[in-house]
Amino acid sequence: MQTSVITSTKNESIKLLKKLSQKKYRDQYNLYLVEGIKIINEALSNQEKIEYLIYDERYINNAIPANNKIQVTFDILKYISSLNHPQGIMAAIKQNTTTQDITDKGNKWIYLDNITDPSNAAAIVRSADCAGFYGVIFGGNGVDIYNDKFLRAAMGSNYHIELVRKDNSEKFIPYFKNKGFTIIGADVGGKEGLNIQNKNILLIIGNESLGISDKIKNLCDDLVKIPIYGCAESLNAACAATVLMYKINEYIK
Repeated sequence: MQTSVITSTKNESIKLLKKLSQKKYRDQYNLYLVEGIKIINEALSNQEKIEYLIYDERYINNAIPANNKIQVTFDILKYISSLNHPQGIMAAIKQNTTTQDITDKGNKWIYLDNITDPSNAAAIVRSADCAGFYGVIFGGNGVDIYNDKFLRAAMGSNYHIELVRKDNSEKFIPYFKNKGFTIIGADVGGKEGLNIQNKNILLIIGNESLGISDKIKNLCDDLVKIPIYGCAESLNAACAATVLMYKINEYIK
């Protein structure tokens, strides 16, 4: 266990931790960074494994379990951090690589088709948490669930529900169909209102500007739109997802 204070950016552990700001290195080392005591405690409550705990003198007496504990100066913390004002404590956590059959875990899921804005994606995750959805699936080339902006905006909801990364939508959505799920897509060309007869639902929300891809539309059992009463063209993706999740809850108790 490290007991001396690290003051150099040349330290091997510090160099590794700095690399985690880039997705390719997060995937290479199977690690991601979170900042602040609140989200670290959320991770621990979810039995996440902390590989590195990095802290300055503000948290010198912490009792947080970690494979490696590293005390650093504020300057080193700021060097690693993506924040202008680091909170004094960070953690590098093992990525969740579960491969279990997710459809056996819950009957309400939401699929994000190429959602690219971390704040939008995080808002959808928080709404899914609030609405009692079991998990959110990130499809295509959308947001990385270990992106620092996404993690901050999710405010711990990423540890309350399942988050799954899937690249091949055309194969994955039929997998839900074969498990007895009804596939509902949010689309401006859809019909107003829902008529749900199934307790197993996969809701699909499309890209912020392009919507759901044509390939995925063809896989949907139903397309639905939210009526617009004002002059705006549409709701943003997170707002639309929230409205539809709560509407689905009117049918599925």
